[in-house]
Amino acid sequence: MTRYGMNIFPSAFKRGFQEGTARYGMMLDYIEYAAVNGFAYNCAHVVGAPPEATAPPPKWIFKLLTRFHPQVRQRVQAAKAAFEQKLWRADLKQWDESWKPALARTYQALQSVDPTQLSLEDLIAHLNACRDALAEAIYYHHRLNPCALVPLGDFLVQAQGWTGLEPQILLQLLQGATPVSIGAIGEIQQLAQTIHQHPEAASLLNSQQPAAEILQQIQAIPGAVGEAMNAYLNVVGLRVLTGYDVGDLYALDTPELLVETIRAALDTPVHQSVTDRLAEQTEKVRSAVPEEHRAEFDALLAEARLTYRIRDERGYLNDAWATGIARRALLAAGDRLTAAGKLEKPEHAVELTHDELIALLQGQPGPSAHELAEYFHYRTSKTIADAPVHLGTPPGSPPPDDWLPPASARMSRAMNVVLGHLFAAPGKQIEPKTIQGVPASPGEYEGIARLVLDLEDMAQVKEGDILVARMTAPSYNALLPMLGGIVTDRGGLLSHAAIVAREYGLPAVVGCMEATQAIPNGSRIRVNGTSGEVKILA
Repeated sequence: MTRYGMNIFPSAFKRGFQEGTARYGMMLDYIEYAAVNGFAYNCAHVVGAPPEATAPPPKWIFKLLTRFHPQVRQRVQAAKAAFEQKLWRADLKQWDESWKPALARTYQALQSVDPTQLSLEDLIAHLNACRDALAEAIYYHHRLNPCALVPLGDFLVQAQGWTGLEPQILLQLLQGATPVSIGAIGEIQQLAQTIHQHPEAASLLNSQQPAAEILQQIQAIPGAVGEAMNAYLNVVGLRVLTGYDVGDLYALDTPELLVETIRAALDTPVHQSVTDRLAEQTEKVRSAVPEEHRAEFDALLAEARLTYRIRDERGYLNDAWATGIARRALLAAGDRLTAAGKLEKPEHAVELTHDELIALLQGQPGPSAHELAEYFHYRTSKTIADAPVHLGTPPGSPPPDDWLPPASARMSRAMNVVLGHLFAAPGKQIEPKTIQGVPASPGEYEGIARLVLDLEDMAQVKEGDILVARMTAPSYNALLPMLGGIVTDRGGLLSHAAIVAREYGLPAVVGCMEATQAIPNGSRIRVNGTSGEVKILA
């Protein structure tokens, strides 16, 4: 992580996470984050457990804790209330009616500011506001963890128990329930329509001019075309595209990718509905449920569909946006510090903590330009493969669910199944030139593999390519109109890559582990999102 991000993330994450777990009565209290050699490590803290605990106590002691430990008893009662009252509905209502509109107003106000035109005093005030907005965004994201995950996990646990069906089949019943996962569809469709009707704009879009100039010139066209381009860029432009940190690119950092995406939108329909057969699929699954449980199945599916969108909304409409806005402000500050000889490059500003950044802008001492350049190189040249998985004692397993009271056990099962599908086990190569992963979105597609490993690789993606990446972030949906398929090293059935692939109807295989190492960039591959296989053809 950047030093800026690691300075802000842990406390905001802990605050949101801890409030959410307490509200829903989870036995996990919070997760502590710390940076070790630049890598983010986490440590789980369980309600009622001493700090040095590495595993649950014996069953009889654990049972006593659930009956007599004040905090544990509170969590047991809260879990019961969470299911009885369906607390996620109240959270969803507050998100829709209060939190989401207020956050959008904050982000729009910050986005409307051009930090390159501010005085030093105003720039510092803007940087402070961006820091505060980013911290709040992280807080709200993780405050909503239970709302996003509990109803979904509860549905999967119960439906699998009744039907024995694979979770891939059950998750197809949620298609269409998360419109945000398909990104700025309305804006890019409107832009494509207006460009089709405007020969000058169409000519500009297909010209050989630099991509940034193409975007600027189309923006400057009076009337509908310029307005449509501005509307599109206003939505996608400052959302971080390649990760979750201020060191990651936002869409305007990759104008070539934006131009290619718009060209693709003109050539082919941006989004084909994948929900046409939803009623038929639902009835097929429902028929596998024992008749005495069908009403409960219907109710659980309805709750999962109701809250499914929160999984991506709390990112795409929230911290992905706040992070991009903060990155833009940091780069503007980096320009000034570079001109003053305090940075070697503007993008090195993301390696300063917020307080260090303000101090350098005010002419006070801070890290040297050389130190920051070295850390920037270290951060951008290393991956999680370069760090040990655990530091200290590896974590023990949680207590068995049958040790817990009924509502707490139900909460534990719901969360465990979702977390398991967020972070899938590594796939295995089953034969030469064949990679096995998690079948995340059904269908088969053959095309050119485009590896996106570094920030600069985003600009290489062309229409019809198969994206091969370590993982994806919510804002990747800006380039999905171009893609024919998705392959990732990491993630499971509920990773962002899997969710957006299902919404777009793109074949996808995730959790392959070695895909980015085994698949050559530019090679021809076949993705089978039904079987979970990726074949290297040439």
